Amino acid sequence: MEWATRIFSVESRTEPSDFVERIWRTWSVPEENMLSVALPHWQIVVVRPSNGRPMTVVRGPETTTNVTGIPQDAEFLGIEFKLGAFMPAVALDALVNVGRELDVVSASRVAFAGRSWEIPNFDNAFDFVEHLVRDGALVRDQVVQQTLLREPVAITERSVQRRFLRATGLSYGTVRQIERAERTVDLLSAGVSILDAVDIAGYSDQAHMTRSLQRFVGRTPGQLAVRAR
Repeated sequence: MEWATRIFSVESRTEPSDFVERIWRTWSVPEENMLSVALPHWQIVVVRPSNGRPMTVVRGPETTTNVTGIPQDAEFLGIEFKLGAFMPAVALDALVNVGRELDVVSASRVAFAGRSWEIPNFDNAFDFVEHLVRDGALVRDQVVQQTLLREPVAITERSVQRRFLRATGLSYGTVRQIERAERTVDLLSAGVSILDAVDIAGYSDQAHMTRSLQRFVGRTPGQLAVRAR
């Protein structure tokens, strides 16, 4: 959402949770399109047009930038889940870079994971997640967090890779690449020089960093540095 926030006014909520990274909401803007950047987290997104029924989409992790159309005259709610939190009924690896609209039951309910659910709003989104957890529709694989923290796990590397893919939709390497690009954006946005950012973020050289940023955030180091100034 980093580049989206440059054209949207985004309101966010965070609470201590093993499952939710953050809750966000925003509203339509006059622009027709936005640049969506890579994001390792999957989301549930609710689009509420001023006229008509809301649309609820399960949006998978994104591994590249893309230009996305902005629905007009609507409010948007997003529930961004932590790495390792997943729905057993949803194959996240099949949703990478795509979204799946959930079946509408009524004006206020959608169907997934074998039952119908009330469509969440900004105020009750954390309650909605708690209902999913209590019902077993949303679970968490601790191995993902242990792997990200480089803690030892008592299973084979192949099992780790399989569980990481199931719980995130991505490989461990891809998640690390996206996180490194995000960290580099923060460095350059804070005024760190391009050459220093190469060393701090651990890229092999400036060309390596440039390729990574172009893929994951759609900007070159120079463009990010200019925006910072």
